[in-house]
Amino acid sequence: MDVFEKLKSSISDFSKVSAETAREGIEKLSEKSTEFIVLNKAKMEKKSIEKKIEDSYTELGNKFHAMYNSKKLKKSSSDLKEFSDKIDEYKAELHKQKIEIHELYSKLSPETLKKEKINSLTELLDDGGCTIEQLRIEKNSPIAGKRLKNIKLPKQVLVGVVQRGDETIIPDGTFGFQVADQITLLGKKDDVENTIKKFNPPKE
Repeated sequence: MDVFEKLKSSISDFSKVSAETAREGIEKLSEKSTEFIVLNKAKMEKKSIEKKIEDSYTELGNKFHAMYNSKKLKKSSSDLKEFSDKIDEYKAELHKQKIEIHELYSKLSPETLKKEKINSLTELLDDGGCTIEQLRIEKNSPIAGKRLKNIKLPKQVLVGVVQRGDETIIPDGTFGFQVADQITLLGKKDDVENTIKKFNPPKE
């Protein structure tokens, strides 16, 4: 499944979470923020260990190459063992960190777990050169009063959740845009930026 297909499958969760977040009180948000802090810290530590392993492999390769060129490979095998042991140590540390992250996930509340999926979606978007942006339909917008199916969009842009007052809407082709609608756009960065300009042209 490519990045864009994953975006499509994530819109429903994104919409529900957006509505839930808007209704949550400060106290609940604070509790969930703590869960995120602990989880994100563990994920950052995991990435740090992965980087150490990558750097160690690079260092080991450089060492091996230098020894091969100088014809000291057999005599200095103990030097290579030092790097190999370091990598094994990091791998054990990484395995331990993965278990900790799995345990943290299992303790997350359903609401927080949905938000974590949104965070993962954001990371996926960044890696794929994509973005999520929101805009408010202004009075001079050419799409005000038009149906979604009648608006030409770039292939790499999706219209996600639409917030209309207290109502959260997942639009289909028959959906009609209104002034003050808060729209979420997902897709390739350049295409999303061009779509925003199309929906709300700069005032002359």
